Amino acid sequence: MPSSVMPSAHRGRTSPYRILPMLSCNPLTATLLLVLTLPAVAAPVIGAVQPVSIATRSVAVTTEDAIAPAADADSDAEADTNVHPKSVEAATNYFEVNGVADGSDNAAATGTGALAAGPSATATGNYGVAIGSRSSVTDAYGIAIGHNVTAGNTAIAMGDGAQATGQSAVAIGGSYFGSDFGDSDGAISSGFGAVSLGAAAQATGSTSTALGWGAHTDSSSGLAVGASAGALAYGASALGASSYVTAEQGTGVGYGAYVTGTVGVAVGGFSEVTGAFGMALGYGAQTTGDGGVAVGEAALAQGQQSVAIGATNAGISAQANGLGSTTVGAGSWALSDYGVAMGFDSHADAIYSTALGAQAISTSTSATALGASSFADGNEATAVGYIASASGVGATALGSGASAFGDGGLALGTNSAVTGLNSVALGAASFADRDNTVSIGTAGAERQLTNVAAGTEDTDAVNLSQLHALADTLTLSGGAMVDGMGEMAAAFGGGAGYSAAGGFVMPHYSIQGSNFTSVGDALTALDGAFTALSNRLASLETSPATGIAGVSVGGANGNGSTVADGTNGVAVGAGAGTGGQNGTAVGGGAYAAGPNDTALGGNARVMADGSTAVGANSSISAEATDAVAVGESAAVSAASGTAVGQGASVTAEGAVALGQGSVADRVNTVSVGSAGNERQVTNVAAGTATTDAANVGQMQAGDAQSVATANAYTDTTATRTLTSANSYTDQKFSALDDRFDQLSNDVGNKLATQDKRIDRMGAMGSAMMNMAINAANTKSAKGRVAAGVGWQNGEAALSVGYAKPIGERASFSIGGAFSGDDTSAGVGFGIDL
Repeated sequence: MPSSVMPSAHRGRTSPYRILPMLSCNPLTATLLLVLTLPAVAAPVIGAVQPVSIATRSVAVTTEDAIAPAADADSDAEADTNVHPKSVEAATNYFEVNGVADGSDNAAATGTGALAAGPSATATGNYGVAIGSRSSVTDAYGIAIGHNVTAGNTAIAMGDGAQATGQSAVAIGGSYFGSDFGDSDGAISSGFGAVSLGAAAQATGSTSTALGWGAHTDSSSGLAVGASAGALAYGASALGASSYVTAEQGTGVGYGAYVTGTVGVAVGGFSEVTGAFGMALGYGAQTTGDGGVAVGEAALAQGQQSVAIGATNAGISAQANGLGSTTVGAGSWALSDYGVAMGFDSHADAIYSTALGAQAISTSTSATALGASSFADGNEATAVGYIASASGVGATALGSGASAFGDGGLALGTNSAVTGLNSVALGAASFADRDNTVSIGTAGAERQLTNVAAGTEDTDAVNLSQLHALADTLTLSGGAMVDGMGEMAAAFGGGAGYSAAGGFVMPHYSIQGSNFTSVGDALTALDGAFTALSNRLASLETSPATGIAGVSVGGANGNGSTVADGTNGVAVGAGAGTGGQNGTAVGGGAYAAGPNDTALGGNARVMADGSTAVGANSSISAEATDAVAVGESAAVSAASGTAVGQGASVTAEGAVALGQGSVADRVNTVSVGSAGNERQVTNVAAGTATTDAANVGQMQAGDAQSVATANAYTDTTATRTLTSANSYTDQKFSALDDRFDQLSNDVGNKLATQDKRIDRMGAMGSAMMNMAINAANTKSAKGRVAAGVGWQNGEAALSVGYAKPIGERASFSIGGAFSGDDTSAGVGFGIDL
């Protein structure tokens, strides 16, 4: 506006709003310059003239208004020199404030050197600066810029609804949607030295920092960077959108990274650490155990101090689940404590197990598998080499394709194999199939043993030099027999001898119905018979028989551990075992603990000496010596007790329970039922001794005699009394006769039936076992049909079964046994792991 037309009211006055020259810069720079220069420029102007109220509806002052002409040229020039500094004269910016113009929203600057600009702006702290509608500075040196902004001591707040209430705090950022829409919170910094930057960012802990939309940190020294990132513990750091850290000194880097374990570190999208001192690196990597480390896509370290390194293979991630376990390789896993699995798809399943190599597998305690596709299945077994396999306890297989199946066996060399216990196979393709032997070849591919030193002890091997020397000394002198030749010939047996003339008398051997005069032929026949027997035994999955002359036959595919510990013990079935001399356990999980114990049936348990349990789940407790339990779930818990029938129970010494569900709980009694489930005893023979049971016939005869005697005695005294006595006696004896008759019949029938069923069960078990031996390990793609026959005490049974391989690792079998009216059947399926 030219000075010549300026209203007289404005002449000679400088507007405090015209304080900055026109600048070419971004809004943030302009705002900061305004904050820094406005107090210095405005102070002398405001002090020299009357202040202009900012409560006016609209105030707009131009540069022309700042140099208004005076009525007198000289006085005007003097006034211009005293009132208008050069910076104001050069100002070209506009400065405008809107308000309601009724005095209700006046700005207020009450602090020393304070500045308040905008409707309802307040600066109560010394040297505070409040710019913007309802902006507020509550303490010294604070700066608040924006609508509804609050700043505290030496704090800076910028943005709609921003709050910097902590000392030396900085809050820059508006609310989500604006305070006019009911969303009043912008960036918030309430902690000492806290910094929040971004819409709705919050830094409430001292020296904490929140950067990003909705970022939040509420603890001292926390750092949250990224949209919705959260650092909610002392020293926590969350970097990445939606990352979340709640543990002290934890660090989460990546979208959705999550840390709840103290000092944990998660790096990668959706990585997670919940254990203290854990580390997860990679997309979806997860550590749940304290001190665990997971590296790779979806790698999982669950055990304490465990390490899982590797990516996912076919949906299976690298997993270290046990305490101190380690996995390295895609799809590798270590399931138990201190296991180690290294290599693609390697598996260490048991405690202290080790699997090194692609698809190496170690399944048993302290087992070691080294090499691609190597397999260690026995406890403390070792398999080294490509597809090497050690399944016996303490067995060792060294070499590509080497196999050690027998406990304590050693197979050394490519494709060498050991099936005998404590045997050794040395050299490529060597085979040791007998216990406690050393083989350096196989049938048809024998080897010489060279460089053998001369033996010195009785059990040492001899070399040819020693044999030649022995042959040279075996000569006759003057037709006399050399000392020891007769004894040597006699050692061959079969009538072999040595004549005085030096002739050898040939032996005669009878083997399998054939006669032999040559030791070699006889041994060949024996070897053939043993080979056939060995082949049949090899088809069984046997378990250790640790007792003297013990026999144990385990379940197929190693599904149960079968042990015959006692002398002459016999254990047949998965998990079957004997613990005493002459013990017998037949059936899956059957156990005969003491000497002369017998347990027949699945899970039959005999814990007392000299006792017998027949039937699935039948049991005899430790204190029930010399007891018998026959029938499914039959149980005896007292010495010399006998329980016959499904669920029959004896709890008193010397008692007998006969029949399904019968209970005998009194000493030296016979029970054929239970309370509420009583039975009759029928077909009872007439008793002859005073302690024999009487039948109804005897009771009736006794009744007649008793009545006759009573009549003769009482005819002359009281006819009425006799009639009453007769009636009472008839009733009582009739009831007693009925009960004894039923008891006798039930006892006889039950015992006869149980005897026959026991014999049939034994025959069926024998038939099933012989059928299973011949059906197992078939190589035919069409499978194998096998049959078995068994006998026991005049009862016979027939068993028929079928087995078929499924692929290279699995098999299927079905079979049944028949004896009279009793039948049993079973279906099985196995798979190599």
